[in-house]
Amino acid sequence: MSATTEQYQLFELLAKAGWVIWPLAFCSLIGVAIIVERLISGPRRSRVIPPKFRSDLEELAAERRFDEIAGLCRADNSPLAKVILAGLRFADRPREEIKEAVERAGRIEAAKMQRFIGALGTIAAVTPLLGLLGTVSGMINTFEVIQLEGVGNAAALSGGISEALLSTACGLTIAIPCLVFHRMFLARCRELTLRMEQIAAEFVESMQKARLTDKPAPKPVLSRAEAAS
Repeated sequence: MSATTEQYQLFELLAKAGWVIWPLAFCSLIGVAIIVERLISGPRRSRVIPPKFRSDLEELAAERRFDEIAGLCRADNSPLAKVILAGLRFADRPREEIKEAVERAGRIEAAKMQRFIGALGTIAAVTPLLGLLGTVSGMINTFEVIQLEGVGNAAALSGGISEALLSTACGLTIAIPCLVFHRMFLARCRELTLRMEQIAAEFVESMQKARLTDKPAPKPVLSRAEAAS
C-alpha cells in the first residue's frame, strides 16, 4: 500500500468524525506547539538556579563583600537572582518580612515559568468534552437514520456510529499526552520555585546574621570620674 493511499484513508477516516474534528485539530496544533516550546524554552534548573551565579554569590558572601551582592543580582537575569534581590531589600527587617518578600517575588517568577502551561491544561480538559460532543452528534445522526430508513440500512447507520466513536477517540488521543505534559511541566515549575525560594530565604537570613556579627563592639560607658581622668 502506497503512502498516498494511506494518507487518503487517514483523511477519509478523520472526515467520518464529523465537524468536531476541526476544533479538535486546532486544539491538537496548539497543544503540540506549547509542548515543543516548553521543552525547548521551559524552565530548567541550570536556568532558574545557575551554578555560576550561586558560586559567585557564595564567594562574595564568604569574603563579606555584601555591597557587591546586590550588583551581582542585578547583573544576572535568572529568577533566583531576582528573588534574592527582592529579599535583600528587606535584609534589615524581621525574618517574617524577608520570607514574605521572597515568597512574593517567587510567585512572580513562578507565573513567568508557568507560561502557556494553563493553556495546555485547558486543552487537556476541553478535548475529551469536544470528543463527547461529537459522540452525541453521531448518535443523534444514527437515530435520525433509524427513524427515516429503519435498521436495514447498515451503511447509513455505520456513518453515524463511526462519527460517534472516532470523535471520542480523537479527543482522548489529544487529551492524554497534553495532560501528561501539563502535569510534568507544572511539577517541574513547582519544584524549582520551592527550591529557589528556599535558597533565597536562607541566603538573605545568613547574610543578615553575618552583617550583625560584623558590627563593631559598642564602646564601654565610662563613669564621670573615668572620663575626667
